[in-house]
Amino acid sequence: MIITKIERQKKNSNRRSIFVDGVYRFGISEEIFVRYTIFEGKELDDTELQEIRQAENEYGVRSAALKYRSYRPRSKKEITEYLHKKEFDDQVIAKAIAYLESINLVNDQEFARTLCRDRMHLKPVGKQVMKQLLFKKGIHSGIIQHTIEEFYTDETEQDLALQEAAKKMKRLAALPPLTARRRLFDHLLRRGYNVSISRTIVNKLVP
Repeated sequence: MIITKIERQKKNSNRRSIFVDGVYRFGISEEIFVRYTIFEGKELDDTELQEIRQAENEYGVRSAALKYRSYRPRSKKEITEYLHKKEFDDQVIAKAIAYLESINLVNDQEFARTLCRDRMHLKPVGKQVMKQLLFKKGIHSGIIQHTIEEFYTDETEQDLALQEAAKKMKRLAALPPLTARRRLFDHLLRRGYNVSISRTIVNKLVP
């Protein structure tokens, strides 16, 4: 087999169309084009052709993963699920994930810390809800426990609950005290604060 023509693609100038024996065979990225020193007149056997196409496939999956990761930090599970939705092969996905881990763009421990820190500043929740959030992101239970212990003390959680309750009470102030107490207590439980903390805060804010 001989590469008979190479054309730069009109819709994407970073890709080339490769023609073999006068027939279009596949598109290829600039990186793979350079890596395999592809040129018109180059002779290929089946093994070499398969190797080039496999390299292009792996490069495409890696590029998709990098683009998805570029918008914000992602957990390993998030990126893996995204690539599966694109219907990429499991083995190639695993290689892409390993590459992102090797350059620290996938790091579930740092992801968990970032998520926990950001939520505590922007939209605080109690330990139980934070654990659920991290679990849904596919974070390992050991990392979850370590992260929770790092960011949540009893004092910290009570302070967060008090801030949350104070905001909620602005909307409950006109209600009868018993109704306000019940709704505030239920609200704090839904936000992940335990019964003890929720009861303490309610008693402090609602006579």
